[in-house]
Amino acid sequence: MHTQGIPASTAKMALRWAILILSTSLLVGACGAAFLHALEWTTGTFQTHPTEFIMALPFLGLLTVWAYSTFAATSAGGIKTLIEQIHLPQTEPLPRSMAPAILGGTLLAHLGGASVGREGTALQMGAACADQFSRFYKLTSSERQTLLLCGVSAGFAAVFGTPLAAAIFALEFVRRRTWQFIPCLTTALLADWIGQKIFGAHHLDYHRYFQGDNLTTVAGLGWAVLLGVAFGAAARLYLKAARDSRRAFARIHNPYYRILLGSVTFVTLMLCWNLSAYTGLGLNSISEAFTQTPPAYFWVVKILLTALCLAAGFKGGEVTPLFCVGATLGAWVGPLTGLPIEICVGLGFVAVFAGAGAVPVAGTAMAFEMFGFATGTYALAACFVSSLIAGKQRLYSET
Repeated sequence: MHTQGIPASTAKMALRWAILILSTSLLVGACGAAFLHALEWTTGTFQTHPTEFIMALPFLGLLTVWAYSTFAATSAGGIKTLIEQIHLPQTEPLPRSMAPAILGGTLLAHLGGASVGREGTALQMGAACADQFSRFYKLTSSERQTLLLCGVSAGFAAVFGTPLAAAIFALEFVRRRTWQFIPCLTTALLADWIGQKIFGAHHLDYHRYFQGDNLTTVAGLGWAVLLGVAFGAAARLYLKAARDSRRAFARIHNPYYRILLGSVTFVTLMLCWNLSAYTGLGLNSISEAFTQTPPAYFWVVKILLTALCLAAGFKGGEVTPLFCVGATLGAWVGPLTGLPIEICVGLGFVAVFAGAGAVPVAGTAMAFEMFGFATGTYALAACFVSSLIAGKQRLYSET
């Protein structure tokens, strides 16, 4: 039977995917907005009483480990489990506990001021929410893979507000170049729109720092390449610090002891050296980088503290701290170049992320979405050079 010349099987498949994309977008958009609202409250609560909550971090860490071991043991694999499922989709969907577990764990980490991010939360939340719909539909391995990638795109877009970068990232970080970009972009656009327009999510606006028209020049491209080398070196340093920290903490087999040691070390450093500026996501430091030069050592300390917190077992991710690393490094080296300082900060913001994640196209797309066309083709040059300098090691390869 045909409907307007379209085979019934094709029409049925199109309807099924329309339902899957809309359902995923709505659910992930709502969850992403709820997470952002909760994260804003959590961060504000910490900033109101920083000393008290920093001292509580060891207890929050122990609570995180207990919650995972008691209620979400099957979700402990996190990003590693997600990537395995994308590459080799199995019959069982991702655990129902994955989304609430990573959301709760991330909020506990930020309540105590841990230097962690939120992209791990976005990816796991999005994919786990999307994959629950595979319980109601009989999907092939290829279809389920597409659904997982749509969930990743939706989660990234809902949390960061960059749907184009989200769709590209979903494919780039698992090394895929396929037609799946189309449903991924559709889901990302819808999830971002739903999160902002229906559930009131909002994202920081960096466009205000890029008021002038900066035309691309040969000299500017030269500086962008050199900055890409610096940002790639920073990404490489983070990857090494993260790898070495994971290996060191892996020697402590008991997760309670592991997170207790890491959190006590973090708290001691915070209180003895007054390092409160290095807690959390680092969004305030990113905004300040556009208007004032940070200390030369800021980005290095942020790298080390982020590696420490994640290796100890705190949840959240590392991308937003890497935004902070790149922005502060760009602000520090910016005066040495012939580029406007906001361009240098913006390039650092995306290029360290692009280098560490080996996602230069996603980094470039993010620059256009977050900063506008003021970054020109500079972001493309900086992101690709950073990826080359960072080397073969990348985020999630040994998660």
